[in-house]
Amino acid sequence: MQTTVVVVDTVSIPPGSVADSDGNVYSTILVGGARWFAENLRSRHYENGDPIAYEPSAAQWAYLDTGAWSTYSNDVNYQTIYGHLYNWYSVSDPRNVCPSGWHVPTDEDWQTLELSLGMPVIEVGLIGLRGDSLNIGGKLKATVYWESPNIGANNVSGFSGLPGGDRLNNGGYDHEGYRGSWWTATEANSDFARQRSLVSNYSGIYRFNVLKEAGASVRCVKD
Repeated sequence: MQTTVVVVDTVSIPPGSVADSDGNVYSTILVGGARWFAENLRSRHYENGDPIAYEPSAAQWAYLDTGAWSTYSNDVNYQTIYGHLYNWYSVSDPRNVCPSGWHVPTDEDWQTLELSLGMPVIEVGLIGLRGDSLNIGGKLKATVYWESPNIGANNVSGFSGLPGGDRLNNGGYDHEGYRGSWWTATEANSDFARQRSLVSNYSGIYRFNVLKEAGASVRCVKD
C-alpha cells in the first residue's frame, strides 16, 4: 500500500503578532488607539507576492524611481536586528509593502501616536525636533543598540525604536547606532516625503521631509 505524506507549510504566530508574505513574524503593540509593529519591516515582497527589488549598488540606487530595499551596508547581519531599508517608491506602491490588513503609517498616524505620548499640540505639526522637553523620543527608543548617551530612552511605549541608520539618496549608508528613521506614507511634494527620526543625543522626535530616493526603515500599522 502506498503512503502519501502531506507536508503543510505553516508559520506559528504568537498571539498579538502578525506574519508578512515571506513568513517573517512581527510582534505588535497597542499605542495611541492603534496597533503598530514593534519591529522594523523585513519583507522582500509586496502584499500580493510580487518581489520588491533588492538593490545593493549605490550607483543604481541613486537613480531609482521604483521600489527597492537593501540592508544597512549591504550586510545581511544587520537585517535581523534592524530590518530592511526601503526607498519611498516601495512605501507608496499600491501593492503595499505591509501585510494584508496593515499599512505604512501616514503623517497623521504618527501624529496621533505622538499626541498619545504627551506631545504638545502646538509642536505636533512642526518640522524639526519636537517633544524634546517631554521625552517623546525617549518613550519610543529601545534601551539597547544605541550609541551613548541615548538620552531619555525608556521605551515605555513598547515601540522599541532602534538606530538602524539611513541609506542616503546617493546610495551610501550612514548613522547606524546613532539614528533610526522611518518613512511615512505622506508625500510632501513631488520630490520629498515625510519621515520620523530618533537620535541618540536628543529625547525628542524629528519630523522632516526627505528625498524619495533615500532609504529608511518601515513600521506598519493596522487598518
